[in-house]
Amino acid sequence: MNLKSLIRHELWLAISNTYEAENYSHAILDAMHFMSEIIREKSGVDGDGHGLIGAAFGGQSPILRVAKLQTETERNIQKGLEQVLRGMYQGIRNPRSHEQIEDTKNTADAIIYFVNYLLSIIDQSQEPFTISSFVSRVLDKHFVHSPRYAELLVAEIPQSKYLDVLVEIYRRKREGDGENLAFVVKEILKIIPEEQISDFLVIVSEELKNTQDNIDLRLTLQMLPPVLWKDLNMTARMRAENILIKSIEEGKANSKGKTLNGSGALGTWASEFLQYFEFKYQTGNTILKKLEGSYDEQLYIFIFLLRQLPSIYDGSYQNESCVKALCKAVKEEAFDTDFGERLKNAFWSFPEDWQNAIKNELPDLEVDEDDIPF
Repeated sequence: MNLKSLIRHELWLAISNTYEAENYSHAILDAMHFMSEIIREKSGVDGDGHGLIGAAFGGQSPILRVAKLQTETERNIQKGLEQVLRGMYQGIRNPRSHEQIEDTKNTADAIIYFVNYLLSIIDQSQEPFTISSFVSRVLDKHFVHSPRYAELLVAEIPQSKYLDVLVEIYRRKREGDGENLAFVVKEILKIIPEEQISDFLVIVSEELKNTQDNIDLRLTLQMLPPVLWKDLNMTARMRAENILIKSIEEGKANSKGKTLNGSGALGTWASEFLQYFEFKYQTGNTILKKLEGSYDEQLYIFIFLLRQLPSIYDGSYQNESCVKALCKAVKEEAFDTDFGERLKNAFWSFPEDWQNAIKNELPDLEVDEDDIPF
């Protein structure tokens, strides 16, 4: 028998050294080891021997299925393969691992050829969970727009697949709805190990270092919890922040509460991230200039960034300048704007020092204590 020509190339590479050295017992062990690696890789299950086979092929809902398991025959096929694989470890591998056995070439050929046959069955086995099918459900146009729905979806992901799923969602983000993607990503980030979050942020950072597309940056801001911003690569952060600050600098709004002809639209997505910016000082200066600018520029700040202002200035000397600029805009209110109403609505979200400063500047501002948020 010319075994090399009868088995798959990868299996031959795994056994060729020992087989050609006529160490046939060791070649059999190499074949079994190769099969174990294939099963581990496909199932995502760690372990060896009976434990590996039971976890991958056994139970009521096996990870790897060779049949649909809807009929008695199909269930028997699944059970039969599980038993055969268990037997291979118990009757073939284990004796050669623990005792001195001298196998002939014919014995090795027969066993290795049978391992090759088993690999062909394992190749055809189906995982009940696949990354591509899961991500398709996340991108589904009928996705239920609800954190609870996202939580239930994420519960279906095997632990070994968390990072792979997260990365695939991020790479295909332009195919989906940003808010739906955010629901799923945030649920995964709740359960994924810290080291895998770091791996994910490396991928995000690499894109932010190079992307020229505002859509990619906007979707990243939608999907990424703001608190993770400070864990991104510094070069990526600085570049992205520079783009966002320029957008804020260009920002204008209309009385309908929207950006004026899209000016500064990207910057509005940065509002929750501003407190984590490396360039907070530059951001603060940009906002101060806008509060001293035109009506459209002032309105942009009042509509999109007002509640985040205290976290940007963070006790710096710019604090006083910002409060005075806000209050001045209210005092000089023109074109029947609603700066005062917007400031009143945001008042109780401000820290106490800001509240006191605003009261000093605008003693006539009527703030209803019934509006204090709980």
